Amino acid sequence: METQPKNYIYSVFFLVVLVVIILIGLKIADEGIEGELFSYAKKVFSQEQEQEQFFPVVEDQLFPPPGSAGGNDINTDTDILSSDNNPLGIVRFTDYSPNANGLHSFLGKLCNIETLNRPVRIAFFGDSFIEGDILSGDLRRLFQENMGGKGVGMMPITSQVNGFRKTVVHQFSAWDTRSFNNCSDKSKLGIAGYEYTPNRNAWVYYQGVNKDHLDSCNRVSVFYTLENNDTRIFYKKNKGTSVYAQLPKTDKVSRVDIDGSCGNIQISFPQLYGLQVYGVSLEDTAGVILDNYSIRGFSGAGLKNLSKLSQFNDLLQYDLIILGYGLNVMEPKRTEYESYKAEMIQTINHLKSSFPNANFLLISVPDRSHKENGNYETMPGVLAMIKSQEEICEKTGIVFWNLFEAMGGRNSMPLFVDSTPPKANKDYTHLTFAGGEYLGNLLYETFIHEKDVYKKRHLQTVVK
Repeated sequence: METQPKNYIYSVFFLVVLVVIILIGLKIADEGIEGELFSYAKKVFSQEQEQEQFFPVVEDQLFPPPGSAGGNDINTDTDILSSDNNPLGIVRFTDYSPNANGLHSFLGKLCNIETLNRPVRIAFFGDSFIEGDILSGDLRRLFQENMGGKGVGMMPITSQVNGFRKTVVHQFSAWDTRSFNNCSDKSKLGIAGYEYTPNRNAWVYYQGVNKDHLDSCNRVSVFYTLENNDTRIFYKKNKGTSVYAQLPKTDKVSRVDIDGSCGNIQISFPQLYGLQVYGVSLEDTAGVILDNYSIRGFSGAGLKNLSKLSQFNDLLQYDLIILGYGLNVMEPKRTEYESYKAEMIQTINHLKSSFPNANFLLISVPDRSHKENGNYETMPGVLAMIKSQEEICEKTGIVFWNLFEAMGGRNSMPLFVDSTPPKANKDYTHLTFAGGEYLGNLLYETFIHEKDVYKKRHLQTVVK
């Protein structure tokens, strides 16, 4: 008797039904409570996807252009000197300095930049919120477009985001990198929180990008210490012939300048005991220089352990220090930050002693959302952190800018995520380049408004 062939139709049918049920279940989980595994995977994927894509220039559907809220020009002394007048719809700085002159030195240099005979220099310290030159790059662009200057300023030797950053082309090879994460003696780290040691055939390459003020620079400076004998570095500027520069022995942070117009440069370093490199600056000899010092996952408090800051300041002459931290300390429902506040007060006092001629501006944390009852809402921890940050400014006598308010306040982050083009990633925490441009414009307009106020008051004082 012949054996009948097995009928697999029902098995296939049940398998298809099972797959459909699983897919429906996954969709429900994704749209509903979103388990921690799904949420984390989506966060990582969406952040990388959002950051890598290019945002086309299209009309924004949710936000007015920066500076359009009031629409009136400042024409009279009464307008510009009124503390209540806000013609641009900007969020003003809050000055906690003893004589309400916390930015006067910086603003005065901006007013006299053409006769200063040196660049006005800004350091922007922050965490992953400004990583890849987001926000800081647009603030630099606006300063340089209106007040002169070229180049991206201080650059690291190695970087986690060199392929992501849009303001410079950056490549490197054969380096050991130490940072707050893997260095036991933090005092050895440089101003950016890093220290680099060259291995055999170590090199670093920087190239300008096709944007005004960033396609070239007029000076390249190497920052280093060298314990033993003098040595040489070799460089090729504008893809020309190899030239060497002398690195003298020094136990203090020193700089070697390579002057002249430079669109690209490759620098080779010897593998030499006692040679530590801290960064390379692509800059100008006039206008504005803005250095981005971003450290992923950093609270900012560790800056108080950096002992070489005053040595860097002797070489760089900072006029303004901007601090943007707090995201990595904040927790969704945590409302007590007394220990962090105490650490940051110590840190800012250390920075003030290291940069005695600089003014200081602390920028608040942005809005940050978590899912509550199916909706993305502002974390309670955001408001508590902002209150602590204002108290930090009050205790240290520096200037405060409420970035949270500039974004639109409570529950503004979902608007940034859903805008066209997106101004924030779907982690509801970090900006996209479009969001950095938007807030960079708002911050710049605040600086210019305060500069105009300072200039009017200063001129009136001089006349009297």
